[in-house]
Amino acid sequence: MYDVFYNVETMLKPPPVLPDTVLKIMNTYRPQPLYTLLWALLAIAGMACDTTVNTDEAEVGAAVRYMAPFNNDQTFQIDTTASSVTWIGAKVTGRHNGLIPIRQGRITLHNGELHGGKVIFDMASVRSDDKSIDKAGNTKLTTHLRSTEFFAVEQYPAASFVITSIAPYDSTDRQEAPATAGNTKQLRIQDPNHKITGNLTIKDITKSISFPAKVELVDTLLRARANFNIDRTHWKLNYGADKSLGNRTIYPAVNIGLDIVAHRQ
Repeated sequence: MYDVFYNVETMLKPPPVLPDTVLKIMNTYRPQPLYTLLWALLAIAGMACDTTVNTDEAEVGAAVRYMAPFNNDQTFQIDTTASSVTWIGAKVTGRHNGLIPIRQGRITLHNGELHGGKVIFDMASVRSDDKSIDKAGNTKLTTHLRSTEFFAVEQYPAASFVITSIAPYDSTDRQEAPATAGNTKQLRIQDPNHKITGNLTIKDITKSISFPAKVELVDTLLRARANFNIDRTHWKLNYGADKSLGNRTIYPAVNIGLDIVAHRQ
């Protein structure tokens, strides 16, 4: 008899109240039409794919008032053929890469220490060099980059970087890039030894930027390498940066890779 009353009592008990989290999960996973499920899977896949570049972040600030040093005792001329400046632009659905040619440049030393320098970039020749798309795709992207929506190269055919200070690099200030799957941590320069600061002018807008670099001097050959992200909107390169564009958004951060080779004059 006890068993009967027990069973009846159990049956009459109200069902347990489920936590809100459980209810949300149950509602989320109710049977949905196939097309809804496909859209959900695509959204999850897009969120899981990180198209940005995890590397050092350049510090950007107001332009620095600067007078060119006059007591240089060594000048190294940049080899524009052996040197390279690369860019990587990321969007929600992927990324593209290319090159910014150097027109001319020099790096100066005083008493064997880095002292200054200037680089002129040939923006009229900036281009896409993305192996993941065909020739027509690269041509289309190159045309767009040179248009008024980006660099407006007919009006601003050149950009410049003038070094304003060079200091030993303090590695304790460096934040470790997250070792997430699929990132490009290998682009980060290993063991940088200098912090380079200079005025970067694009489309007649000048901002000071600072970034870590590894500079090596062997006899008459100087090599400087750096890799960093920089926010293009500081130079009013705003095309596609509005997050309201959804999957068409182009992230403001652009990755810049420098590999500079210079010979003593």
